[in-house]
Amino acid sequence: MTMATDAFVRNVIVAALATAFGLAGPSARADAGALERFLGSWDVRVKTWQPEKPDVTYAETYEWVLHRQFLRGKTKHKSDGTEDVIFAGYDPQTKGYPFSIFSSTGTYIYLAPATWDARNRIIEWKNPPQWHISYRGRCIFPDENTRRCTLIMKDWKGKVLLEQESSVVRRND
Repeated sequence: MTMATDAFVRNVIVAALATAFGLAGPSARADAGALERFLGSWDVRVKTWQPEKPDVTYAETYEWVLHRQFLRGKTKHKSDGTEDVIFAGYDPQTKGYPFSIFSSTGTYIYLAPATWDARNRIIEWKNPPQWHISYRGRCIFPDENTRRCTLIMKDWKGKVLLEQESSVVRRND
């Protein structure tokens, strides 16, 4: 991405965060349905297909914060030396679950509100149509102790910028 495109994307993300987390809007009290699935401590292995990188392993923990308004995740012991902080909530206007991922590298990703399919235990994110970057992310929860996630991001020309899949298993600590 060019610096101008990167700046534009960051401005869109900041505006979307302000909107998604209702900084001036109605209460964003989390609907526990999908978010409860993330609670606890997990061992994670991420395979990055594009750009090709070594697998990354780490532990992550999710907990409720701010009177159960939001879910906060933290990573530790990442094999690539980075750390992440994740915030998730419930947006009553879209009835979805926005996630924001902040990295120690200085980058961040905003995932617009996800949909939750309770019957199939799938949470899925798709970019809003007006964005210059497209993405689709989804996590499947086959049971209470496992989740499998995929993420693909493309630029406006359709070139794959990031493609990952992760396997996540609940820790016993």
